[in-house]
Amino acid sequence: MGKKPKTPKKRSNSAVKVTPKRRKEEPVLKEQELESTSSSDEEEIITEEMIEELRQKVAERLSSGDEASDDNMEEEDDDDVDQEEKSATEEEDNEAAAADEIQEVELSASEEEEEEEDEAPTLVEMQPSDGKYRNKQRCLMIASRGVTSRYRHLLEDLRTLVPHHKKDSKLDVKHGDNGGVGRAVNEIANIKSCNTVVFLECRKRGQDAYLWMGYTSTAAATNPGVNSNGGPSAKFHVSNVHTMDELRMTGNCMKGSRPILTFDDSFDSLDHLKMLKVMFVDVFGTPRGHPKSKPFVDRVMGFYYVDGKIWLRNYQILEEQAANAKEAAEKKQGGLNTQLVEIGPRFVLDPIRIFGGSFGGPTLYQNKDFVSPNVKRAERKRGKGKMYEDRKRAQESRKIRNENIVVPADPLDSVFR
Repeated sequence: MGKKPKTPKKRSNSAVKVTPKRRKEEPVLKEQELESTSSSDEEEIITEEMIEELRQKVAERLSSGDEASDDNMEEEDDDDVDQEEKSATEEEDNEAAAADEIQEVELSASEEEEEEEDEAPTLVEMQPSDGKYRNKQRCLMIASRGVTSRYRHLLEDLRTLVPHHKKDSKLDVKHGDNGGVGRAVNEIANIKSCNTVVFLECRKRGQDAYLWMGYTSTAAATNPGVNSNGGPSAKFHVSNVHTMDELRMTGNCMKGSRPILTFDDSFDSLDHLKMLKVMFVDVFGTPRGHPKSKPFVDRVMGFYYVDGKIWLRNYQILEEQAANAKEAAEKKQGGLNTQLVEIGPRFVLDPIRIFGGSFGGPTLYQNKDFVSPNVKRAERKRGKGKMYEDRKRAQESRKIRNENIVVPADPLDSVFR
């Protein structure tokens, strides 16, 4: 049998596809070779410059290092022995210094803890008020039996200026009856939950008026400076009283508005006036959010210390009204003036004594310059009695002088008879 003829093998598709890919990759490779050659030329230029600079720097360092090494070799031989001795002493000193530093740190930490406990916080974060009635201050304002019309009107004026007041009927208690006036006033204040008291009493048939002002036992729950039984309290002599109806001032303000309280510089320098300042703020300062108060500030109450006495004045804050557009623009910029117009009442308080308790107790302050009105009246009457004595003495001396006069005899007296 004959051999079968060989069939030609079919070429695979993969072989056919390889040749065009190589042809396409050849220009890409040529471009990469061109780019690499161009970049290598640039790198060779940069490296030659850098090499020259590095050579110069290395030569300079080597020259300086050789000089320094020669000197150091001579010094190292001498310093080896000294360093061994110093190292031992330094270790001992370091250990002692470390122990001292530990003790100082412990002492400073203990001192800082003690200072933090002793020192009170100096800064208080002020938060905006929401207008709620939290400072619940109540002031009891009453008078004694036998008060005159002038002082009764003064007390009514004070009640209009203090919207957080509480009032009661006139008090008729003798000073020696079961604790006197102080006990009766404190009982009324506790019933009405009042923190402060203003008590006006008259003596000598309304000739002398005395004003008591102080804290009650109710205030001890909220104020740590107040005694558990009440106090401190102050006694004043009232003089130069002029009520609102009597003055007829042009000033006017809204009833129940909150005042701005101003004090003289002496209220910050004298000790007894510092305590009275706090008392005046609690009595005359209207608490924010009180139901009977108005959310306006349109008046000023002034307290001035002159001649050893406290002078009280009440003013209206009067702002100048704009009459035209120009003045309105000035008002926005704060150009128009603000004036104070007196409203009333006005009166003078002469401090007599400050007590540690409510209407009594130990004396904290006594005014040595105060003269009782009884002594002044006695001196006035004594002066009137001296005038009567002087007049009678002049009459007697005139009578004696007339009797001692001797008229000489006239020789012509008998001629015309």
